[in-house]
Amino acid sequence: MRLRLTRTEVERLRDTGLVEESVDFGAGAALTYRISAASVPSLHAGFSGRAITVQVPSESARQWAEADEVGLYAAQGALRISVEKDFRCLTRRPEEQEPDAYAHPGE
Repeated sequence: MRLRLTRTEVERLRDTGLVEESVDFGAGAALTYRISAASVPSLHAGFSGRAITVQVPSESARQWAEADEVGLYAAQGALRISVEKDFRCLTRRPEEQEPDAYAHPGE
């Protein structure tokens, strides 16, 4: 599972401890995904009802937000978890720019 966060989302995780979004599939079906900074020993994920929750140790979330590190990674059985900063795409046209994404290292 790979989650990419914009600058605003990384700052929100650092400042409030929670980033949450939902995808509406219509007909009353929605999937919620959240990333929370919590008092947990390691990065892990869970699925309950219609929600995916990834918990990140609070200190790891703060350090990651303030550093140049690209992501936080963990393995949970067969599940590989990646929480990464979202970088601008190098092949987009100017009108498709992603202003809230991080500058791409190749720029």
